[in-house]
Amino acid sequence: MSTELDMTQYLDLFLQEAEEQLEILEKETLLLEKDPTDDRMNAIFRAAHTLKGSGRAMGFINLADLTHEMENVLDLLRSKKLHVNTRIADALLRCLDTLRDATASIADGNGDQVQAKELIQELIACQSPSGESQAPSNSVSATASSVAERFELSLTPDVVEALNAAGKEQSVWVAKVVLTQDCVMKYVRVFMVINALQGGGEFLASSPNREDLEEEKFDYEFALVFSHEGAEEEIVKSIKSVGEIESVVVTKWSPELAGGEHGDPAATSSSLTPTPASITPASNAEAVADAVVETVRPETGPAPAAASKAAGKKSESGQTIRVDVARLDELMNLVGELVIDRTRLSQIGATLAAKYELDENVEGLAETVGHISRITADLQDQIMKARMLPIETVLNRFPRMVRDLAQKIGKEIDLKLEGGETELDRSVIEVIGDPLLHILRNSIDHGIELPGDRELAGKSRAGNVTVRARHQENHIVIEIEDDGRGIDVERVKAKAVSTGMISAEAAERMSEKDALQLIFASGLSTAAQVSEISGRGVGMDIVRSNLVKLGGIIDLETKMGEGTKFSLRLPLTLAIIRGLLVRVAEVIYVVPLGSVIETLLIAQDEVQSVNGKEVVVIRGVTTPIVRLRSVFGNNLSTAEEETEHYVVVVGVAENRVGLVVDKLVGEQEVVIKSISRFCGELKGISGATILGNGNVALIVDVNGVLAKVGS
Repeated sequence: MSTELDMTQYLDLFLQEAEEQLEILEKETLLLEKDPTDDRMNAIFRAAHTLKGSGRAMGFINLADLTHEMENVLDLLRSKKLHVNTRIADALLRCLDTLRDATASIADGNGDQVQAKELIQELIACQSPSGESQAPSNSVSATASSVAERFELSLTPDVVEALNAAGKEQSVWVAKVVLTQDCVMKYVRVFMVINALQGGGEFLASSPNREDLEEEKFDYEFALVFSHEGAEEEIVKSIKSVGEIESVVVTKWSPELAGGEHGDPAATSSSLTPTPASITPASNAEAVADAVVETVRPETGPAPAAASKAAGKKSESGQTIRVDVARLDELMNLVGELVIDRTRLSQIGATLAAKYELDENVEGLAETVGHISRITADLQDQIMKARMLPIETVLNRFPRMVRDLAQKIGKEIDLKLEGGETELDRSVIEVIGDPLLHILRNSIDHGIELPGDRELAGKSRAGNVTVRARHQENHIVIEIEDDGRGIDVERVKAKAVSTGMISAEAAERMSEKDALQLIFASGLSTAAQVSEISGRGVGMDIVRSNLVKLGGIIDLETKMGEGTKFSLRLPLTLAIIRGLLVRVAEVIYVVPLGSVIETLLIAQDEVQSVNGKEVVVIRGVTTPIVRLRSVFGNNLSTAEEETEHYVVVVGVAENRVGLVVDKLVGEQEVVIKSISRFCGELKGISGATILGNGNVALIVDVNGVLAKVGS
């Protein structure tokens, strides 16, 4: 029996799984040089084997051939016939680059275009300690038929008794089947063999057992016990019609096949266990398609030491499904609309309660509105969690980059990643990668000294760079810290003056903290010469602009000779935030609550002027203030000058700025809506939201306001 399958329907699934396996390969291979443990080698081998199997199943032979040769090298490492060195690690990493190019080509619809003949030859050369090439070992140690003949069955007494009883009433057969060595969908073939046999009989038992067959925990041979009324030749022909069958040996059941004295009870791991309901196919094509999905979508699998937990892990993995990101985005939009309507209902309920205080329906309405509010909040929370991703999806890209960069510039770097399990919204994850990458590259290129210079300074030869992430209230804080030479503030000032960015007088008056902010200006670089890594003065500008888009802030600390630390503070999500509603000349604005430090009511005579700018002293600290009326052009009121002002103090890093508003309206959860590009560039505005009364309120971008007023 043969079944044609349209494998293109599994392409997206293959690409998703390939990306996961490539991430495992890169992460573990980078650690392999420093810590070549057996568990790590096994993990790398399993990932390569999985990728090879799914690639061959999809028909991507070039990709499968490359991963097969990787397997050969890894197998020699596992067996201690080879030892990990830089040459092998470099070759394996180049394989990963080639495999990524191959999957990108496949994703673009160009097929398996990987060209890896030279790389395969290099892998073959790596398999010999002397460096001589040797052919890949893919030969069969014994003929398939001899394997089938010596396939020994070990049965427990109760199984033997059950099969003996069945043999008295019907013809019971044992089929010993050996698959071809290039068969990559082994369980699919097992399934098809069982289907073929059930056409004229009944499947009784298998060796290995059902779970091992499903998880492909067998080499290329297996045995089936079944009842069948046909002749031996008919059964053999039926099995061989499946395809990819090397040999079949069919014999009548007899107790002697059990091995030992009616079976060894201790040999349960290889015993034939009765599984009459182990596989119940609906139709052949449908069953095979299900089996292919399981094969093309393999699990990484437990380490050998954890094999006893395999069943639990399998059950756990069965509780997860893949969901298209677009669906999550749409759900988030719908939840946002519910939040808006929830607020609207609350306002209507409050209005009706005030107007019809004695009406018995008012209380019922209040209870219903309260229940809807709780349900909406829970739904919002669950959708938000579904959109969350661990930041390690970003951090895992850095070890390879750091290794390659360190080798290129002759430095030794010890990279530490902490807090990878910290979760944040997918929309933030997509944007934060580039800023972190630029900061890391600058830390390695500018911050960390050469090994010889570090030794002269009394430091270790390897520079230490740490990236750590943690939650802090409703934000995530990411720190990138190094123990390098630090930033020379005076050099930064001199560079800014020489490029005409600031005047010499301004540089003289500038504090150290303000001077450090100059490194984020476009075109400023303290590098002695331009290289392919840095020196053009654009990297840190990109960092700041991307963070501003996210509504995040960045802080910088440095000490000459000891190192530098960048601190990034980001919102957990860009979809729904809590905001403080303020009124400015009859217009409602929303200030993100995460940026609000405190609110004050100050008298006009408390406002002072320093260097032409208004400031107010709060608990002994001089804080600049900005009037939002002038920022947003709301100078429409003809009312007399107010004697008191509401001030919203917002924080940007360690800076404090007071935003002067006309009135504080209240606190509310708001859904961020993007503003159409046809509205032009609106500095100081990050988006809009719909209030409970149906009116639109603009969301204040604190960073943008400060940039607009030149603070």
